[in-house]
Amino acid sequence: MIRNQGRLRVWCLLLTDIIALYAILAAVLIFYKLLGADYSLSILGDLWPLPAAVVLCNLFARVYCGSFLYPGGGCSPVEELRRLTMSVTGGYALLFAYLSLTRSSENYTRLGLGISMCSSILLLPIFRYVTRILLARLKIGQIPVLIAGAGKTGRAVGEELKRDRFFGFQVAGYLDDEVSSDTELPGGKILGNIADCVKVAGEKEVDYLVSALPLPVMSAKLDLWLKYFPHILIVPADRVFPILWTHPLDLCGLGSMEISNHLKRPLDRLTKILFELIIATLAIVCLFPVGVILAVLVKCSSRGPVFYRAKRLGVNGRPIEVWKFRTMYKDADQRLARLLAENPALKKEWDENFKLKEDPRITPLGKILRKTSLDELPQFVNVLRGEMAVIGPRPIVEKEVAYYGRHYEVFSRVKPGITGFWQVSGRSETTYERRIALDMYYINNWSIWLDYYIFLKTIKEVLTCRGAK
Repeated sequence: MIRNQGRLRVWCLLLTDIIALYAILAAVLIFYKLLGADYSLSILGDLWPLPAAVVLCNLFARVYCGSFLYPGGGCSPVEELRRLTMSVTGGYALLFAYLSLTRSSENYTRLGLGISMCSSILLLPIFRYVTRILLARLKIGQIPVLIAGAGKTGRAVGEELKRDRFFGFQVAGYLDDEVSSDTELPGGKILGNIADCVKVAGEKEVDYLVSALPLPVMSAKLDLWLKYFPHILIVPADRVFPILWTHPLDLCGLGSMEISNHLKRPLDRLTKILFELIIATLAIVCLFPVGVILAVLVKCSSRGPVFYRAKRLGVNGRPIEVWKFRTMYKDADQRLARLLAENPALKKEWDENFKLKEDPRITPLGKILRKTSLDELPQFVNVLRGEMAVIGPRPIVEKEVAYYGRHYEVFSRVKPGITGFWQVSGRSETTYERRIALDMYYINNWSIWLDYYIFLKTIKEVLTCRGAK
């Protein structure tokens, strides 16, 4: 029964896609009817090939690219977004070809099919997200995994799987030779030694093994594991190692890994620049009335200027001024110095994270602006000036450079962003070390698809008011 969880998850996602595709088509038809078009919902029967076309495109992708939209688990959200976009685009192309060949295309408008396709690309990820939330809460379709190694890397894996149920993995337990069985671990407990791996997997009906062991130790066990486990995931100790666009490669009989550096692709970078210029321009034009209202509220709520210009480091360490609506009192620095001098615990918190959970410098209006992320609207001007990106790593001050160590040289080659991977990954709850890891993950794994994923996540964070606290 446990081993069927992956299959059950596949069917749930497939059913979600079919329902979503037909729901979106029906919504577009209803919209056209409201505009006065002579359409009947009965024509949805002619569009039955759409889900089949999407699945067919995935089968071709499976054959030629080794990717598929319906894995039981373990597909990253960024990779799934890429596959989903490609499959839906291909599916609609096949649908239009089918309608043309059967001479049914005159019953539909190209614009209507185009709107349906764009809506499907935007809304299908939301339908899938809701399905995953329901599956996690109902504890359905959760695939058990064993984690070999309960050290720092193994615990990090357990913590991530416990926090993020997107992958559909559930920790069945840990295996370790040094950690005692009564040690508290995220998501599970010690079930035995590394040598007990096969025995424990049989008892728990586990097909997935996650190796969080040092490479020499893992290599010594790999032959045995390959004999019994259908799926083995190897997690490197270095969390900034490029993952998303890394592929195994047979180099004349030698095993190797090919790392695709999308930052070095001129067309990809040009696409990012054009996309962000369009987003920044639209944001400034559409949100200008909101900005005027916020400027008046900031001016009336407390003494001081409307805008705050924060000094940050841009590309290649060049100083820039990041614009924000002022969210702090005019004497914010004095208030902070006084508080830190009187409270050693808060000083320790500030030294570790460069922020306070309860910051006395922030005005009542400032708390609202930060929670809704509206204080960052002026930064779209920084984007148009070429100093920042819409999506990128977090802007830092000069004294933070030392904390990045050897990573700063790579970090400094990328424009800081208004939003980024850190901002959509629990920005107010993360430690400073994790913030750095998330920034480096973004840089080392950057692609247009990762930006698209962060963009969608940012909309969710803003709408749910999960901005900075």
